[in-house]
Amino acid sequence: MKYSGGDIKRLGDSIVDNKGYLEDSELEILQEYRKSFIEPLATTFNKLVKIKNNVSKDGIIAFRLKRIITIINKVLRNPQMNLNRMGDIAGIRIILNSDDQVYHALESIEQEFELSGKIRDYIKDPKPIGYKGVHVYVKDPKYGKRIEIQLRTREYHNWSTLVEITDLLYSTRLKELGYENNPEFGEFHRLISSKDELSENQANQLYNILEKHNFIDKLSKTFRRNNAEVQKQWYAVSTRSRYFLIESSTDDVPKLTGFVNYDQAEEAYFNSYKKNSETLIVLTAIQKPTFEQISVAYANYILSYHTFIKDIEPIIKTLAIEALEQGKVRKFKKIFETYEELEANSLIHIFIGKGGLSVLRKKNKLIFSSSNKISSRKRKIIRKEINNELTTRMKNHGQFIKEIKSLINGMHPKSIFCRIFLKRNGKRLKRRLRNIQVEFEEYSD
Repeated sequence: MKYSGGDIKRLGDSIVDNKGYLEDSELEILQEYRKSFIEPLATTFNKLVKIKNNVSKDGIIAFRLKRIITIINKVLRNPQMNLNRMGDIAGIRIILNSDDQVYHALESIEQEFELSGKIRDYIKDPKPIGYKGVHVYVKDPKYGKRIEIQLRTREYHNWSTLVEITDLLYSTRLKELGYENNPEFGEFHRLISSKDELSENQANQLYNILEKHNFIDKLSKTFRRNNAEVQKQWYAVSTRSRYFLIESSTDDVPKLTGFVNYDQAEEAYFNSYKKNSETLIVLTAIQKPTFEQISVAYANYILSYHTFIKDIEPIIKTLAIEALEQGKVRKFKKIFETYEELEANSLIHIFIGKGGLSVLRKKNKLIFSSSNKISSRKRKIIRKEINNELTTRMKNHGQFIKEIKSLINGMHPKSIFCRIFLKRNGKRLKRRLRNIQVEFEEYSD
């Protein structure tokens, strides 16, 4: 289908005039316009892979074309914007380990590419909600297409995906509209983005928001529901797949499909969109993909683990101790139950991506399976890794309980109630850690 720059401008006007509704013919034009970015995007991506590898071998790099619904919503938010000047229809994200690596990569990009527009440095000048990263736009020399490159550390990326998970679970639009869309959740994300140690008031404010919205319980249940099933889908994907269609939902397990051919993947995406424009679905490509990489890069779609579960734990522990020190037993109990939920969910992370195996939980047993035969040597290594991590968890848990008990001993007459509570809750968590058994599914051709 042929179209001109004027056609794309009129398409943008039509989106505004019809409040986002598109005729089938207009939708076809928009899809063809998106696809016109594929070749320049792939060329730019291949160059950036080399830059990324020079900066960090274990960095993650992925590309995507902007989702149709996201394009439409952006035009609606910016009705004066010309659609054919939208600068982030084609995007590449590089996830690195430190600010130094981000700026090293940026320097190489400036030397390798023709820049298009100013560099937006949200590390030096974060957005009000707390977003950090560097956005740079480059121009493809052959087609003149503008490509957006986002540079982030893993820490900043994890924060950003948690914002998107919040949007999905609570129907907010923080990513699109920022802090103002939901000031309460906006403040929550601003606080967890801070590198400064939180004050007692800030930590309590953070916890109060978590408790009010049942955030950790909702997050944990979603992750536990999805983890094993998404891993099974991943390991059923062809090892030659480089393009991945991820369909996410708050109600169902995400659907993950792999493709060897990009055109087939794009066609599947477009058909899904036409079937249901509200479906939360993304098509992406990752260099040398692994389950761990796709879980990190698209945590907001995979919905099976997020580092927030681990990162928030020290704050929750501190709040539990402070509640005891202040004699607030009821508050302590609530906070400790939150801690217990965090611990239960943290166990998931121990088993993600272990040796390229999928894992299924059956009561206290963890059943590992693989499409290939698992050697006795590999089984031994996996068991050792798991046991080491479980031992560390048990040790940290034991130290926390010891600190709690030392405070309880000085509490009269409330100590008896705390001891009964700990006996019921603390021992259950310790038993849960001890009783995990690892088994391997028998291989069959």
